[in-house]
Amino acid sequence: NYLLGFKNAANARKFMQETNIENAEPRMVVTANQDNFLHCAKANGAAGVLVDYDPGSREYAKASELY
Repeated sequence: NYLLGFKNAANARKFMQETNIENAEPRMVVTANQDNFLHCAKANGAAGVLVDYDPGSREYAKASELY
């Protein structure tokens, strides 16, 4: 499982429009809530973060492992 991250709201909005994922809730991550997001992601089995994932091409700009 991976957490999907987007560099900006436009990329996140595009992803949400191109996919039909139920119960997906985009959230903005900032310094103040980053630790909480990462803790929740790990607790729910996320192995890493895919940045700017494009479902059409199945490519992403960057991948990071969660430690």
